Amino acid sequence: MIRQTNLANTLDLAADKTRYDACAKKLLSYKGIIAWILKCCTKEFAPYSVQYICDNCLRENAEIAAHAVHQDHKGMMNGDCRIEGLNTEENAISENTVYYDVRFRAFLPENDEFVKFIVNLEIQLNDTPGYPLVMRGFYYCARMISEQYGTVFFGEQYGKIQKVYSIWICPDPAQRRRNSIFRYYIAEDEVAGKSYVSFQSYDLMEVLILNLGDAKEESQWKVMDLLNMLFSVTIAPEVKKKRLSDDFSIAMTVELEQEVNDMCNLSQGIVEYGIEQGELKKAKEVVFSLAGMGMTAEKIAEAVQVSVKLVQEWLISEEKAVK
Repeated sequence: MIRQTNLANTLDLAADKTRYDACAKKLLSYKGIIAWILKCCTKEFAPYSVQYICDNCLRENAEIAAHAVHQDHKGMMNGDCRIEGLNTEENAISENTVYYDVRFRAFLPENDEFVKFIVNLEIQLNDTPGYPLVMRGFYYCARMISEQYGTVFFGEQYGKIQKVYSIWICPDPAQRRRNSIFRYYIAEDEVAGKSYVSFQSYDLMEVLILNLGDAKEESQWKVMDLLNMLFSVTIAPEVKKKRLSDDFSIAMTVELEQEVNDMCNLSQGIVEYGIEQGELKKAKEVVFSLAGMGMTAEKIAEAVQVSVKLVQEWLISEEKAVK
């Protein structure tokens, strides 16, 4: 058998990561998953049930929503419907193209009318990209507001601006940031005098960063349990599909089942690649990645085929390095 060069192996790994990223984005476009994110991460949708959000608030693609052969589940959210409302590419003259992972409109009933929100979901595999992630989130929010001119409002109709959300999901954050949620928003500071502006007048954008963690540890935030389970490399596909149905009322379809299987296979393939190389640097990267996903030192040592003591030493040195 002809052995591939390191370059060829690296290209294969890059392709797997690209497919992983694409698969993750597609999973986040399913209505049932989006409904949980809106319910748990936004104050506007928090009072409503996940089922109500799924059925009534993600209505822009109602015309293209279809029931699959095995989709007729009462009391279950549609696991076959995806959001395909907004173009994910935003262009501007003399600027680089900006791509949104998933972007859609959400609607809330209010006085016989619907209040509209624009929501952006992002998968961030590297939570330390060399700049504060929250700043990129606010940049995306600013772009989503500015592009409303000429479509949502004209001239000086600024009162019609729709609120925007940019929600960032980090599947493999640093150890000290695991299982955490951070919210950033605009607030008024009464420096002098009594406020005369309503909260809605400046509550125009929010950035949320969800740092995932151990899928085996239950969180007080249901959305974290959902995402931790969905992006875990240690939970089998069949277990994921059963939990999506039983714990989160998301009905399985052929397409959604395939997406879950693909995510598990790609995750495992990326992990196995690092193990097979046998190089110290790659082995360390695999150890840190598995630790970030909540695996114990004993299980990591067994997977990477090194001693538990060595794994513990690597993790301690990494923890010191990030402090």
